This record gives sequence, C-alpha cells and structure tokens, in this order.
Amino acid sequence: MAEKTILVCDSCGRPAAETITIKVSRGNYVKDLCSTHVNELVAGARRPRPGRRKGVVAKPAADQTTPKRRGRPPKVKTA
Repeated sequence: MAEKTILVCDSCGRPAAETITIKVSRGNYVKDLCSTHVNELVAGARRPRPGRRKGVVAKPAADQTTPKRRGRPPKVKTA
C-alpha cells in the first residue's frame, strides 16, 4: 500500500510551500510554512554578509601588551 505525506503550514494549516530551519540560541527549529507565511518571515529578514562587519578593526601588533610571565621568578645572583 502506498502512502503520501502532505506537509501543512504550522501557522494556518494550508499546504506548506517550504520547510525552513531557524537557529536560535544553540537550538535548531524546523517549520513548514505556506507561501504567505514565508513571505511574511522573509519581509523582516536580512541576508548575512560574508566576512567582518565594517568598522571592526583589530589592534595592531605593536599596541598589544606582552603577556606577563607566569611561574617561578628568576634567581638573583649575589656577589
């Protein structure tokens, strides 16, 4: 016997057009949405840009402080 799986929109119950994955604070969520709800979701979204954001600059190597030594202090020679 054959079976057919029909995906329905998780918001309204109409046939789903797409399945989306949402990543929120270490969790992945999957939702099936109709074309109306997909358009609503995408309307308020933005595409991620590759690379760093503008205005973010790392400190030059000369400005960085050297790490402090850890461990036993050096021996002091006496005359």
